[in-house]
Amino acid sequence: MYIYILKCEDGSLYTGISGDMEKRIKQHLGIIKGGAKYTRSHRIVSVEALWHTDMPMAARKLEYALKQLSHSQKSELISAPEELCEKYCTDLSDFIYEYSDAEKYSNFLKDQSEKMNGGKL
Repeated sequence: MYIYILKCEDGSLYTGISGDMEKRIKQHLGIIKGGAKYTRSHRIVSVEALWHTDMPMAARKLEYALKQLSHSQKSELISAPEELCEKYCTDLSDFIYEYSDAEKYSNFLKDQSEKMNGGKL
C-alpha cells in the first residue's frame, strides 16, 4: 500500500492511500471514475511524498494520522520524509519512503495532465 501527499494547483495538500498509484492518479485527474471529491475541485500537480508498506492496517492508520496534520506540518514532513516514523509510526520498519517512486509518479501525473490538455499543462 502507498500513502501519499499530493500538491494541488492552489498550493493545498491532499493525503491519500492506494495499492495502485497509476490508477489512483488517473482517478484524481478524472480520467477514470473514482477520484476524491477534493481533487475534482483542486487539480493535482505533483506527488510530494510517497511511502510504502506491505501492512494495510498500518497504512490506513498512517493515512488517518497524516490527514489530521495542518498544512504546515505536512510541508515539514515533505521536506524531511524520513522523520515520518519517528513522529507517526510505532515500528520504524513499517514504512519505506519511496524517493524514486515519488518522482516517477509525479512524472506520470504530468504526462497524464498533458494528454488531457492536448500537450499543455
